[in-house]
Amino acid sequence: MAGSIPIGIIVDPRKDVFPSTGAHLDPRVIPRFGPRSGKRINPEEARTLLQNVLVGPDQTPLVQQTKEGWKWNFPITSKYGPRTAPTAGASTYHEGIDLAIPAGTQLTYKGYGTFQPEKGYGVLKTTDPQGNPYEIQLLHTKPGKQASIAPQGESKAPPKEERDARTEDILKAFLYGASAQGEKPKSLEQQLKQQIVGSVLSQSLTPSSFLSSFMGSNPMLQSVTNYLG
Repeated sequence: MAGSIPIGIIVDPRKDVFPSTGAHLDPRVIPRFGPRSGKRINPEEARTLLQNVLVGPDQTPLVQQTKEGWKWNFPITSKYGPRTAPTAGASTYHEGIDLAIPAGTQLTYKGYGTFQPEKGYGVLKTTDPQGNPYEIQLLHTKPGKQASIAPQGESKAPPKEERDARTEDILKAFLYGASAQGEKPKSLEQQLKQQIVGSVLSQSLTPSSFLSSFMGSNPMLQSVTNYLG
């Protein structure tokens, strides 16, 4: 079951850090994959993501699919693309879509992702139904707190120190088995050295085995090995 992330409220235009002609939301969508990675695209192309932005106490979807097609549930005051700057300081090429929503309205994202508040806007990192990563910037808001929701059952990798300790335990069990029980714990490096030294001593105490590793085709060593044999 998907979680819910509080992503902020629509800010009063008098307190907005961006130029504004009235209370509204300006979502900007940035794919983080493919040839357009890092570039803001038309939010009309990302309606399957933006339908998860819920507005107000009634949790009204920002946009939703109907029998007739997609429907924006709030008035569009400025579309994506070239425009006449609506107020001083505003852009002449709009990289989002302005939707008139009253100041103080709560916004929530229904789904999985990570939310990061910034000055005057919030940043939501999430994925589309195909698993492609996106970033959604929510301008003209007082952003919520940092939050992260992962799908149920998904676990994060343990810290490197913990992984290293587990790896050492596995190697110890593989090399020494139950024989290491009851002994004073040694580091893996010490135990490997002990294994190597033990192997050399074992060969030196068994001359035929030791000599056979060096005799090759030397007749003299072959005869000595046969004699010891």
